[in-house]
Amino acid sequence: MTLLSAKDIKKSFGDLEVLKSINIEVEKGEVVSIIGPSGSGKSTLLRILTGLETADSGTISIEGSTGLVFQQFNLFPHWSVMKNLVDPQVCVAKKSLAEAEKTAREILAKVNLADKENAYPCELSGGQQQRVAIARALAMNPDILFFDEPTSALDPEITAEVLKVIRQLAEQKMTMVIITHEMNFARGISDRVYFMENGYWIAQGTPDEIFENSSNERVSNFINKLNQMV
Repeated sequence: MTLLSAKDIKKSFGDLEVLKSINIEVEKGEVVSIIGPSGSGKSTLLRILTGLETADSGTISIEGSTGLVFQQFNLFPHWSVMKNLVDPQVCVAKKSLAEAEKTAREILAKVNLADKENAYPCELSGGQQQRVAIARALAMNPDILFFDEPTSALDPEITAEVLKVIRQLAEQKMTMVIITHEMNFARGISDRVYFMENGYWIAQGTPDEIFENSSNERVSNFINKLNQMV
């Protein structure tokens, strides 16, 4: 079942053409990773797919709801962890307070933060804050969960705890679209991988096709350069 279909998506900011006729489809239960250099249009695409930006042209069809996990967590700093999870459910999803709190506690337990419900973001590590952000998105029960470089703001030492949560979601067949610079992670978790540069796909395929057997020299050089930095 196709949950997301976007066709001929174009977006410009002034004279800068950011997206050039992008097409993408995502099936239910599929994990799709988007890789490529900074400034290639990846984040703009995710913002369009989740309704935070409007495309200049093209069509988007989404079956169900979406959730987005940002690079910088975007938690409300003056709210506790519990309130960050509960208020969107009550205000947007129109759940009762009791139901929202029950859902929040169940999801916090899944991301190993059951003991942090009364903590504030400033009292948490970056990895813990990002796991709260993931939990907040999951509490809204999205059909597709989007991640915009979820580990880019984290120290390498604590990146693993966030990636572990995302891997667990993949094992549970959560439909996900992930922008990442973690090449080994993308190779291990993805059903399909798209490589974006200058606002369009220059390669797409299975992880093996992209990471092991790519005939595209630009893709191979990009992956090799990132791997050398690890």
